Amino acid sequence: MKGATLLLFVVLMLTFVGAAYAAEMSGTVSAVNAEKATLVLKNQTVEAGFDCESGSLMKGVKVGDQVTVEYNEEGGKKKATKITPMKPKPQVGC
Repeated sequence: MKGATLLLFVVLMLTFVGAAYAAEMSGTVSAVNAEKATLVLKNQTVEAGFDCESGSLMKGVKVGDQVTVEYNEEGGKKKATKITPMKPKPQVGC
């Protein structure tokens, strides 16, 4: 019983620690470097670079695209885990 409690505690701690470092940012892609598997995202307040370990994350992403990047911070670098295109906002007017 004591071992099961300890195991549950460890699993819960790892779950919350992992979630604490996960983040996301939305904005406009301002640079893409396919060779280095990196991209730069800019929003109204900040510009940030992301490492995309898997080049396939960047497939079809180009400068000017509106995206949301989910990432983890590791060793002072932002490592993208998912890139999702943002839906265009409906235009208002005639």
